[in-house]
Amino acid sequence: MFIIILSVIAAVSIACIFLLDPSSQKNPSGIGTTGTSENRESDVRTDTSSDSVTSDSVSSSPTEKPSPYNEMTLLCTGDVMYHSQQIESAFNSTTGTYDFNSTYAYIRDIVSDADYAVANFETTLAGESYPYQGFPRFNSPDTALTALESAGFDMMLFANNHCYDTEHHGLIRTQQLFDSIGIDYIGARTDLNDKTYKIIEVNGIKLGMLNSTDDLAYGNTANRTLNGIKLAQGDIPLIDIFNHSLLEEFYASVSTSISAMKENGADMIVFFIHWGNEYELKHNYMQETIAQKLCNLGVDVIIGGHPHVVQDADILTSESDPSHKTVCFYSLGNLVSNQNRLTMGDLYNKAYTENGLIVELTIRKYNDGRCIVSNVKTVPLWVHRYHTADYSLRYNIIPIEKALADPTGYGLYNSSFGFSHATEALKMTNATLAGFVNAFAEEITPFIPS
Repeated sequence: MFIIILSVIAAVSIACIFLLDPSSQKNPSGIGTTGTSENRESDVRTDTSSDSVTSDSVSSSPTEKPSPYNEMTLLCTGDVMYHSQQIESAFNSTTGTYDFNSTYAYIRDIVSDADYAVANFETTLAGESYPYQGFPRFNSPDTALTALESAGFDMMLFANNHCYDTEHHGLIRTQQLFDSIGIDYIGARTDLNDKTYKIIEVNGIKLGMLNSTDDLAYGNTANRTLNGIKLAQGDIPLIDIFNHSLLEEFYASVSTSISAMKENGADMIVFFIHWGNEYELKHNYMQETIAQKLCNLGVDVIIGGHPHVVQDADILTSESDPSHKTVCFYSLGNLVSNQNRLTMGDLYNKAYTENGLIVELTIRKYNDGRCIVSNVKTVPLWVHRYHTADYSLRYNIIPIEKALADPTGYGLYNSSFGFSHATEALKMTNATLAGFVNAFAEEITPFIPS
């Protein structure tokens, strides 16, 4: 058996295509077995659109052959943070309400076009029991979440170092609001009987999804904390957290969850993880160590967050099964925040905090049960933070490639620096991901048939 991964690189985007030998009798990555368990409504989101390709599609012409595979697109992006300045800018003094919708106006079409879209919700929704505020203990108006739902996001990741900022009340109420508006989430739970994973189904493809966060206690287990806040004993098992001194326990839990997801028909395993050192453009040793172990355990895709900058990405090879490959993005940076070159003081690479990344994976399942990542597309983002004529702040998430082609349409001229800073941001992100491109060229190109 062999695996061929074809990298197609445009001037300002990256696309990587994974192809498998159809004659192979062995499933790559240990995935692709067809699940037989009954779907539970709470676990599943199924795309029933008329143009989706399914294995039981009927051709309208007797001469046409049904497609040998189904496909879905999984869109992933970075940290959603609402600092105090963003909350203030969203407030309408006339109505007494908060509106964050304009933040996502320029990416709404990209997010909505994906079959399933995921973001990291790095705040809490504790209501007015706590003041609305940003760092260090985030609490946002409820409309911060509804704006994300309106933008087209299907799932929030809630295992991060700020999910306990408003303690038990915020931890539980935020999840209740996820449920009330019908948005999926992983990384925390309200009941110990709830699963720590979720299986979603789109176009006949089942993805098993996990989300965990480093507790940032650096191995200290004397008092379990998150963001420096002591966790109530009963709340510890409600959050999917890991500690550097308890990694074997963490790996055992992940292995158990992977087995359960596969038993329930998961075709592919996607792991979202909150880790690493803030503001570092290169992943660290601990990230690499954990990523390799997750690869060895059978994870197919790793999507990281927390550093608040875009970090490098790589293709990992299992140490126990060389045929198993894992796509690993160590950090997708910020989707939106108030972090930028004006607010981050003397931080040496503060301009990078303005940048983020959308990763869109095309996942293909063949009729014989094999499931692969057939395409990886990246969309570099930049947060345009500027003052209006009345000196109020605006925050727009900009898809840079589209914006540079149409700067007026994407509001780059709403500030004197919009076009130049967006251009810089694109160069920064492309440079960070250059190693990812090179990995494909060095490791895969020799195996592409002539």
